[in-house]
Amino acid sequence: MGLLTSASIVSASFLLGVLFTTIVWDSSLLFGKQILTEGTVTAVENYYLTWWNAEMTVKVILHVVVGILFMSLVGKFARKSETAYYFSGASLLLMILVASVYIVITVPSIRLIAQDPLDKSILASSIPDTFTRLQAYFAKSNTGPLGDRARNAAAALRNAEPMGWDKRVEHNSVLCAGNTIIAALLVGVVVLQISEWYVEEQLAKENAELAAQGLAPVVAVEAVAVTEEKKTQ
Repeated sequence: MGLLTSASIVSASFLLGVLFTTIVWDSSLLFGKQILTEGTVTAVENYYLTWWNAEMTVKVILHVVVGILFMSLVGKFARKSETAYYFSGASLLLMILVASVYIVITVPSIRLIAQDPLDKSILASSIPDTFTRLQAYFAKSNTGPLGDRARNAAAALRNAEPMGWDKRVEHNSVLCAGNTIIAALLVGVVVLQISEWYVEEQLAKENAELAAQGLAPVVAVEAVAVTEEKKTQ
């Protein structure tokens, strides 16, 4: 198993392990058969705000792992081999979906909860979070569309009304569902990467056997680029 394959599998598995800890809270909200209580919703919000209010080191480590996963997949796809085209290409597509769900659902949802948690004793610290600081920077320094969006988003967040019970349950359910989707996509990445490694190992064994018999080897997986004809098949 090569370095890039190992990096992609280990980093995806690490992120899956982190998301595995959310199953207890997500399942109680999404799949619980009992009537939702204030204690259940509070427990879910407390859990996610624990990550939100964590030290910057924790957040940096998690995002570095995501970056390693992306770069390893891009490095494998850049080989332009047939296995990379199918397996690593599909993995990259799944990771783009992961990033989309994270940016569109996870971060805004937790940020809104941090502004108005059900349990007011766990309000976020008065120190602005990273996203708020970035938003304030673009709102102050950028006069273009990016600055306009930052200013509009900041105003919408300031003017957001306190969430009622139904809206709060719906909001938390969307957050939990988003994390469940991310976990499923990461499982797909791990399966695809293990499958790619298995296919390459099998082809390497076949080539070794054919070489020992003095026959022409199977087309090397990592040596032949994907042709335009194969892409259109």
